[in-house]
Amino acid sequence: MTKSLCKMNRKQIADGLSDIHRLVAEPKFVCRSCARCSADKAALCKPTPISTLSPQNAADKQPASAAQDKSQLVKKVIEQAKQKANDKPKISPERLLEYTSTKEIKRAQKALKKQYKQQKELLKLAKKKRKLLKREAKLIACLDVTQFSDLKKTSLQASNMH
Repeated sequence: MTKSLCKMNRKQIADGLSDIHRLVAEPKFVCRSCARCSADKAALCKPTPISTLSPQNAADKQPASAAQDKSQLVKKVIEQAKQKANDKPKISPERLLEYTSTKEIKRAQKALKKQYKQQKELLKLAKKKRKLLKREAKLIACLDVTQFSDLKKTSLQASNMH
């Protein structure tokens, strides 16, 4: 094999499948970049040796007493977890009422917030209406003055004609 396993495409892998099986059967190295395994260091681009004791073999080689010690430790941990679960304070009916009242309080707060928003919108509309009425009054006053002055001019012109 000329290329490392990491740089092979599918066709090359299919062609050299028997050679790959031989390399991967009992891997001694693993690639740091792509995590492929191989028995040959040259078949990988960034090879790292696999430790001699793999986790599967380590359990078989441990003495029986060590396994028993571990099982006892596990049992103790499980018992402690059960005790902690039982020691948790249970919610009394009074607390449940408090929780429901807090839910009701939250609903009331939401409703109040909604009312506040509506009132704010109404105040905004009222302000806008006042502004428009003020502008309208100003325009009417301006028109009245101009009409009044126009009436004076026409009356003066009429009096001058006689």
